[in-house]
Amino acid sequence: MKSEIEQIQDLIEQSKSILITSHENPDGDALGSTLSLGLGLRKIGKEITLYNKDGVPEMLEFLPHSENIVKSLSSVLGPFDIAFAVDCTATSRAGKDFEEYAKSENCKNVVIIDHHQTTGSDADIHLLDEGASSTGILIYRILKALEIELDKEIAENIYTTIVSDTGSFSYSNTNSDTLRIAAELVDIGVEPSKISQAIYENEPLRKLELYKLAIPTLEITENETIASIYVDKNMFNETGTTRQDTEGLVNIPRSIKGVDVAMLFRQEGQDSDPEWKVSLRSKGRVNVAKIAENFGGGGHARAAGCSLKGSIQEVKSRVISSVQEVLA
Repeated sequence: MKSEIEQIQDLIEQSKSILITSHENPDGDALGSTLSLGLGLRKIGKEITLYNKDGVPEMLEFLPHSENIVKSLSSVLGPFDIAFAVDCTATSRAGKDFEEYAKSENCKNVVIIDHHQTTGSDADIHLLDEGASSTGILIYRILKALEIELDKEIAENIYTTIVSDTGSFSYSNTNSDTLRIAAELVDIGVEPSKISQAIYENEPLRKLELYKLAIPTLEITENETIASIYVDKNMFNETGTTRQDTEGLVNIPRSIKGVDVAMLFRQEGQDSDPEWKVSLRSKGRVNVAKIAENFGGGGHARAAGCSLKGSIQEVKSRVISSVQEVLA
């Protein structure tokens, strides 16, 4: 039986028009994977359309060809032989519009590519490898299988996926395969200092103003193993920020000595019907993907997410109680 990469390779070789997307509120892995796959397939003559519901965050505009990502499917001309959803456990993670589009006659085949362990998708092919440090690693393997030569622009996008999802090679998912691939990308022409500066030293002032309002909400449980922080609509309004500006905020509670699980609660719904997006991060003792699954979400062992409705006090209490049960 053929492997998932071999199945994807066959499908690509038989296809002409290809749509590529990633999850909402994209990070470096999502956009870097989208762009590197698209750039690679264009090199072998495929007609590529790049889409993301939320477009490109300001901090990721440095990625080569990021300006080619469209924000609306109404401007997209189908049908497509393949629709790729990268860094997504399911088509729903790319937004309702794409989920419906993928089920229509506009998409002959749907392929999910991700390095998370959970999936509830009905895609035609799933390439899921929790051992890969980033989805970009899986894109690298696909391009290699297709014998596509990696140029500097493709390499910069893949390198960004690695830096983003390994915390600049500081997380436990940094393995020898990751470092070997990163070294190859540097040999191709990637400048590590340039990528790191673009990601970590290029924050807009408004984001720091948001952090200033969020930090006073920091709370730590009595045994100091769980820490949480939140951002509500008033904070967004006061600072002129959006949910994209919360990227990295969960690392503040995560950085505290003794904390096993860190949480960021971000208000999505209106005050009359509040909904909170919960980002969970673990240092290893707790599989936060299992916690997120309890609330209809998912992810992987050390980084996961879910959404809950209710007041911030109610939502925090439910999630913290779930984590405390595991720690107990």
